[in-house]
Amino acid sequence: MTRFEATDPADRLGLAVDAVTAHRARSSDGVRFEGHPVAADGDSAAPVVEYTDRVLRLELDDAARERLDELLGSFPVFKLKQPETRKADAGVVYVSVIADAKHAAEFVDATFREVHGLGDGYELRVVRV
Repeated sequence: MTRFEATDPADRLGLAVDAVTAHRARSSDGVRFEGHPVAADGDSAAPVVEYTDRVLRLELDDAARERLDELLGSFPVFKLKQPETRKADAGVVYVSVIADAKHAAEFVDATFREVHGLGDGYELRVVRV
């Protein structure tokens, strides 16, 4: 991989596909994505999505968890991974991502836009592959 951030929606999707593909090819410890509002003041913590071996790890408050449930309705192949979620710390959710890299990337992007509320104008960063 040669680029690690993107703001354009098509570029974000391509970046996420490349990161998931690189992780799978290298059998790395996982990918860590961060979503940054483009007009942010820099002081707030960026939401994080971690992808490892076809599982996403999300840290969500109650409102974001409800939005995740709505998003899962749009991605019927993606499911909450049990019993990992039941055993996880409060606010941590695991999602099973049995899909190709493109669909996994679409879900990651939708998670930042819809679940974390960043909308269409955010910067996706890959901080670990």
